[in-house]
Amino acid sequence: MTQATFTTNDKNILTKALKDKKNLRFHKRIQCVLFRIDGLSYRKIAELTGLSPQTASNQVQRYQEQGLAGLLTDKRGGSFRYYMTHDEEIHFLAEQFKKASQGDLLTIASLHEAYQSKIGKKSTREGFYALLKRHGWRKVIPRPEHPQKADAQAIVTSKNKIYIRDFKYKRFKEEGTYNKVRLMYQDEAGFGRISKPSACWAPRGMRPTVPCHHVREFRYCYGAVDAHTGDAFFIIAGACNTAWMNEFLQQLSAYYSDDYLILVMDNATWHKSQALELPENITCTFIPPYTPEMNPIEQVWAEIRKRGFKNKAFKSLEEVILKLETVIQNLETECLRRIVHRKWICPE
Repeated sequence: MTQATFTTNDKNILTKALKDKKNLRFHKRIQCVLFRIDGLSYRKIAELTGLSPQTASNQVQRYQEQGLAGLLTDKRGGSFRYYMTHDEEIHFLAEQFKKASQGDLLTIASLHEAYQSKIGKKSTREGFYALLKRHGWRKVIPRPEHPQKADAQAIVTSKNKIYIRDFKYKRFKEEGTYNKVRLMYQDEAGFGRISKPSACWAPRGMRPTVPCHHVREFRYCYGAVDAHTGDAFFIIAGACNTAWMNEFLQQLSAYYSDDYLILVMDNATWHKSQALELPENITCTFIPPYTPEMNPIEQVWAEIRKRGFKNKAFKSLEEVILKLETVIQNLETECLRRIVHRKWICPE
């Protein structure tokens, strides 16, 4: 191939095309030619664009032969590149959907083998990764689910029950008994000195080192968050039991003394204990067994851990308590409202 030559007009045309939003999917092709005009080698262009040196060279050659129109076409290679049509790829992946939904596709190997069997020839692993990317497939951690989790109908019934109860108890406000009726998600979580490494951002070539130890010392946090406003109340406790639950309910009742509270909670034994003392302005409703997704305060605990407990090692339990207090005090009401918002209970 002869050495490519360009003019100032070529650079102006390509620069203008690069700024056009309509050409967004062709940016890498245009960049290949612009980088070549600037005198970069194909190897350097490949590093900057993520393409191969040969692909970068092909884009430059296509521009020389066909002009800008050659870069703005959807044609990509021939049968050596794609072994199936787009519709055939969709059909093939649909055949794998059941295994994917059950979490059985743990590695790419079985999926790639099925693909090669389908097309009747060998294909590169890189090309198959590109196929999966085209159709939005990615490797994810499955959402855990208890074998005894309530069925879908029980979950829908529970949601309706919570919604109806929230609406029903509004009469207290209308009758002037209470200033406000609050639907609140309630739960407890443990925070302690067991630390585990968590993924974090770092530049290429660096892998951060963080302290990590497993000291089994804990304190517990009881919390309740308003489903509509994000208003919240927390206390730090020494254990998860009926005595501490009673203490939490008394403090919660006093804090919202002018309001009537409907607490949505799970089925922990101390939530249903015969020794539980419910204040007059509090009632409880329970989510179905093993359905933590119906209690969004679980995501509040995740937010607290993210803000103050990831990649940290605490020298004492007092440090844990201090950090927990600090993070809770800095939780924004709007942030909590977004976390616990659910369309089935807050349709507006």
